[in-house]
Amino acid sequence: MSTGFSSLNTALNGLSAAQRALDTTSQNIVNANTPGYSRQRVLLESVGNTPEASFHTGSAAVVGGVRVTDVSRIRDAFLEGTRAAAGAKQASIGSQLDILNGAQQLLAEPGDTGMQATVDSFYASWHDLANNPTDTAAGSVVIQRGIAVADQLHYVVDGIAAQWTTAHDNLVDVVAQTNQAAADLAKLNESIQEGTSAGQPVNELMDTRDTLVRKLATLVGGSSSMDQQGRVSGGVNGINLVSGNIHQTMVLTGGNDVSTVSADPPGLRIGAFAVPVDSGQAAGMLAAMRTDLPALTDKVNTVAASVIGIVNGVYSTGYAQDGSTGNAFFGGTDAHSIAVVPTQGAQLSIAAAAGTVDGSIAAHLGDLADDATSATALGRPGPSAQWRQMTGTLGVQAQSLTTGKSVQDAVVSAAEDAVQSNAGVNLDEEMTNMMLFQRAYQASARVITTIDETMDTLINRTGKVGL
Repeated sequence: MSTGFSSLNTALNGLSAAQRALDTTSQNIVNANTPGYSRQRVLLESVGNTPEASFHTGSAAVVGGVRVTDVSRIRDAFLEGTRAAAGAKQASIGSQLDILNGAQQLLAEPGDTGMQATVDSFYASWHDLANNPTDTAAGSVVIQRGIAVADQLHYVVDGIAAQWTTAHDNLVDVVAQTNQAAADLAKLNESIQEGTSAGQPVNELMDTRDTLVRKLATLVGGSSSMDQQGRVSGGVNGINLVSGNIHQTMVLTGGNDVSTVSADPPGLRIGAFAVPVDSGQAAGMLAAMRTDLPALTDKVNTVAASVIGIVNGVYSTGYAQDGSTGNAFFGGTDAHSIAVVPTQGAQLSIAAAAGTVDGSIAAHLGDLADDATSATALGRPGPSAQWRQMTGTLGVQAQSLTTGKSVQDAVVSAAEDAVQSNAGVNLDEEMTNMMLFQRAYQASARVITTIDETMDTLINRTGKVGL
């Protein structure tokens, strides 16, 4: 009789284990497309009678059935760390490239609306005036073309400043997201620790935790490590942001304008420590804000100063109709302040000598369109050559980043495939497991039915003859 009840318990254990396995398989199937979900597996263990039970009962039977010892979460920490690091590098390149692409659009080169075309039109208008030195309309065209050059320089330098401000605002948002993710991670660490101590399932919490760790890597290039209690600590280049259930606050330091970069460069800080980020969105933004955009601003200002210097150097030698000389065509010193001084075509100083009517000075100004003439007059490459070098350098840098991003996209794709191969749900495998555990459940149920029939015969039919 005891053997029958023991077998019933064994079959019941089989039913429970198969049911738990089916539940786990169902959880995997319905979450096959859930971002960040890691497939789960039941761990089964054979159960036997304890030695004490065998000693006291005199039975040597070791049949105890099966039990579920754990529902494990399939996730390789190395693969996940590789994917997070690859994503951080991808985000860094992508954020820097986006900013430089915006700067390239401001330059509008090559094209009919770019600075090069505007300067060429300006020089050409001087030649037209040289051919008709008494034509005030031609002089007015020169002034308007000069204003167009100044406006183009204003547009570019102001646009770069706006790009910097936009990047700064985006970096403020990145820091806010980082702090929120750090707070959420610390809270999850606490929940995971409490759940583990209470014997509650925490696999889904761990999935959410890994998603947050990956997000921190994307934002600021954070890395993580796990302690013996299952809590994840995260930091940036050795500076802790999250430690167990405690998190620090990251702040953005530095000036709020591109003009303040040299004196007060932007940076990140955790507590008393400056954070040297080298990956993540923050790294790309800081690279553009600290180096790329300020350098581009300096180059535009250099071009503006060259335009002012080279044009005024020739123009100041000419004589206006009122006999004055030493006049300036452009005022200002850089791209922000450049402006055309004369307001009327009749005021232009284009004669080589006082009291004469000729356009020799205008012709010399028109000749500055030639790079060799411009370089001789300025003592270094002229404004047009400087502008082409600047746009070419920016284009090469953007192209290099584009190539790097393409390569990094492939690296991220390979890393993601490796993670999904390890932790992702395979529906074919899950359907196979479902059939396997379904059969196991049916077999355990059949055992119970068989034992029930056997015990019914033993209890109710034993001793009855002829039945």
